[in-house]
Amino acid sequence: MKTKTMKNKSTLSLACALVLLCLGGQANAALVVTNGNFSDLTGLTYVGGPWYSGVPTGWSGANTGYSVIYTGNPSPGVYTYAANLLSLASLSPFVSLNQNVGTTDVTGDVTLKFDLAAISAGSTFDVGAAISNATTGGLLATAAQLQTGTSELTALNVASGTLLNIAFWYSYAPTAPGLTNVSISQIPEPSTGSMMALGLAGLVTTRLLRRKDS
Repeated sequence: MKTKTMKNKSTLSLACALVLLCLGGQANAALVVTNGNFSDLTGLTYVGGPWYSGVPTGWSGANTGYSVIYTGNPSPGVYTYAANLLSLASLSPFVSLNQNVGTTDVTGDVTLKFDLAAISAGSTFDVGAAISNATTGGLLATAAQLQTGTSELTALNVASGTLLNIAFWYSYAPTAPGLTNVSISQIPEPSTGSMMALGLAGLVTTRLLRRKDS
């Protein structure tokens, strides 16, 4: 009886350890862009009209004023915001609008998605974007001559444990390029991997219990 009880405890301990391991995986933070729609105005200075000056919270970059613009209807208070890359990036010296977006939990592809639109009349500009290893500075994916519309940039097979940085700049901008709706995703997603691991833990536990009963 004592031996059987010890086996039961061992089986239960193993099952608990597997579940805790999976929950630990779920607790890891996913990649996330802070203030990707530039609606957090903390630290910015209102300078009149639709404009704010300063570097948007969560981001690093240059700033010569008139850095965030809003559009929308003031009556219901619904606004959309965009970052002015002509102000927040620089060519000489080169400064990008950038931020660290977290560390990958699993190995897989990472996709950066964002919208570009002309702030003033016209749509003539070229924008560059990059995903890089924030620790080594190595480029994982880059794109150039991006123009109006929604764009995606994917870094393939990024190793687990990689701290990532995203960056934006202009190379040609007679018309100020506005950046907004910046988001990042990872495939496989960390939550999916954790659920798969949790399912595996359940299978192992079931196998152990059946072996115990036999």
